[in-house]
Amino acid sequence: TELITAAIMMSVFKKGSRNAFNNERDSEEFVKNYESIFNVRFPSTDTVDEIMRRTDEKCFEKLKTQLVKILLKKKVFYKNRISGKYFLIVIDGSHVMTVNEGHCEHCLWRTSEKSGKTTYFHNVVEAKLVTDTGFSISLATEWVENPGGKYDKQDCGMKAFVRPAEKLKKDFPRLPICIGADGLYPDQTFFGICRENGWEYIVSFRDGNLPPVWEEVRILKELSEENSRQITNLAGEKKTVLTYSWVNDIDYKGFIPNRSECVGESDDKITRFVSVSSVGADYFVVTEITEAGRMRWKTENGGL
Repeated sequence: TELITAAIMMSVFKKGSRNAFNNERDSEEFVKNYESIFNVRFPSTDTVDEIMRRTDEKCFEKLKTQLVKILLKKKVFYKNRISGKYFLIVIDGSHVMTVNEGHCEHCLWRTSEKSGKTTYFHNVVEAKLVTDTGFSISLATEWVENPGGKYDKQDCGMKAFVRPAEKLKKDFPRLPICIGADGLYPDQTFFGICRENGWEYIVSFRDGNLPPVWEEVRILKELSEENSRQITNLAGEKKTVLTYSWVNDIDYKGFIPNRSECVGESDDKITRFVSVSSVGADYFVVTEITEAGRMRWKTENGGL
């Protein structure tokens, strides 16, 4: 407990190195406060590093799962559920590190077309529980692998999604889940995994992605002009008009996704967010779908 707490706190306190954190041992006030708040001793971070290097990362993944289950059992996130039922679990890739030369057989790589320079790096795919307040907490982490080939973001992201999906279903088999993801993910494989696991989904939808869906949207939109809602938000002197529209029950290769769109207009800019989801939209639900879909970026900009 002491070693893991110190490893976490080094990041929480934004220390740039183990040595910088070790220097706090010279402050009696810091050590006293640290041990009072966390009820553990303040160890040497050199010892922390040594033990972390010796410990299989699966041990920490198991510990993380156990801690999250305690939070769920205590219903900490219940008030943040979508439609009062589903926990929003966002799937997204994150960059971990870049190295000048490949330092292991699992390094990803890509070569710049302009300079010809090859860059080696490591990414992970994270599954994070995200709340409407912006808080996010990791449920599963998987290293992205692309053996024997040049890094392809979409291909690697989808391949890596399969593993955290399996882990989520194994560790949280009865948890009502709504998967959030970016525009790389919507395809037959993604829809099939969600349906097989009994999960809902809300995914960003890029223009031109899945052409058959866009064609059906174009046709159905003309038949459902009443599916719209407009909201005006005032923040001081700034006025933003949000226009929502939606098309439900789109037929795509045996799946029935629903498409919603939100266009925001203010004095200085226009924003547009389009999503495809398994959740059918209506006058009230469309706003919740939009906000849940836009929370995806929190996996990269906040949380634990």
